[in-house]
Amino acid sequence: MVEQGVRNPSKALSYLKWKTTPFLSGIEAAVSSRFPRGDNVLDEDWDLLIILDTCRLDALEEAKLIGNFQCLDSGSIESRYSVGGSTLEWTAQTFRESYRERANKVDYIAGNVLVEEVLDGRQTPENIDDAAWSPTKWETLPKSELNKFISAGRAREVKEPAKGHEDRPHPSARLVTDLAIKHGREHDSDQLIVHYVQPHYPYYGAIESDERDELADWEVFPFGQLRFGEVSRATVWNRYMAELRLGLDAIDILLRNYEAERVAITADHGEAFGERYLGVPGYKHRVGMLHPKVRQVPWAITSATDTGERIPDIDIETSDQSREEMLESLGYL
Repeated sequence: MVEQGVRNPSKALSYLKWKTTPFLSGIEAAVSSRFPRGDNVLDEDWDLLIILDTCRLDALEEAKLIGNFQCLDSGSIESRYSVGGSTLEWTAQTFRESYRERANKVDYIAGNVLVEEVLDGRQTPENIDDAAWSPTKWETLPKSELNKFISAGRAREVKEPAKGHEDRPHPSARLVTDLAIKHGREHDSDQLIVHYVQPHYPYYGAIESDERDELADWEVFPFGQLRFGEVSRATVWNRYMAELRLGLDAIDILLRNYEAERVAITADHGEAFGERYLGVPGYKHRVGMLHPKVRQVPWAITSATDTGERIPDIDIETSDQSREEMLESLGYL
């Protein structure tokens, strides 16, 4: 190992960082829980807030440049500094005790089961995000302080589920969209957050779009293989962008079937694909991570008008999968 490190110091540094990540995460979580940083979305002006999980600023800019998405046509894409390096941390920091009054007005449709894990108090960010023991001091509100909360990760389409999502707690963009459309027509929300899990891995969009039934190993957990050169960055990035396009297609449908004067599109955090920060390549995302590709997130403003063109034709039932299965599907167990 020492000999290999001498021959390739860059890989040696990457390996060392990988092995020390639990300790770094523990320290970062302890600091973050006491000294919040970043732009809280509850300080912003919006009627409908759309979260694209792990969506990088440059990824949304690329999609705007080469795609044809109505949701990105209204103007330039700005940036914000996320309050978290992971969904867990973002949730804990967004819904802090000091934001109780604003949180009381929020309805939340969560495609990522981790949001509910934090708000229910079953998990704190450092407990599930590979962190070593950490003396944290989070001040997160319970789920009951939100006006309404719907977990799309605990719902399942009974009627014609999207291919690849039949028995998985990784909800399709279509399911989340239909839940939001249905909610918008049945409830008069002051503010609604719709949290898509796309483009977060596993990249189930490959099953939706390709003629196959299973994902490759790297499509399930890409960053271990990317870190050690077993799959190229371009390969993983292309699949990530394909997953993002599925999310944007769904958002376009939502914006034609929801009434909101001011819609904001953003991310809870980004994703590192090996870009260097402080001299060391960074990968994935985690609690307390300060890598610019993880913390700089997009902020795009548009509007929505309900034309009534889509009638959600879905039957929803609660999934019988355990919470452990749900967390495992997202790579957290």
